[in-house]
Amino acid sequence: MSVVFVEIAAFLLFVISLLHVYWAFGGKRGLKAVLPEQENIRTIAPGIVATVLVAILVASAALLLLMEAGLMKAFLPSFIVRSGVWVCAVIFALRVIGEFNYFGIFKKKRNTTFAKMDKYLYMPLCAYLSLVFLASIQIGG
Repeated sequence: MSVVFVEIAAFLLFVISLLHVYWAFGGKRGLKAVLPEQENIRTIAPGIVATVLVAILVASAALLLLMEAGLMKAFLPSFIVRSGVWVCAVIFALRVIGEFNYFGIFKKKRNTTFAKMDKYLYMPLCAYLSLVFLASIQIGG
């Protein structure tokens, strides 16, 4: 697998992290498409702390990916990097499967803006990320 896939995935993760920072500090653009809803009411309403935490975790995932693929000097022990990469691969794979109601392959709610974005963007993106995390283990050796 080419390191270009890793670089693209890391770039996307950093962009997603920055979007979460934007939303955490009051940004409204795109919120309807990124939060599940039922009858035009959000099913979750994460606060500032939770949204910043997600931003930090997503950026950390990008760093782990770059370290595992050898594109960045590792500042953590290799077993922590490798374990983190496995955790990320599993989390993104589970995100594709979903929670059987609002997101994922088996979701029941399919007629919202979020559900359509999930089908055409979020699930494919998470599948891609999961595969890239797995492939990075082979790249990093």
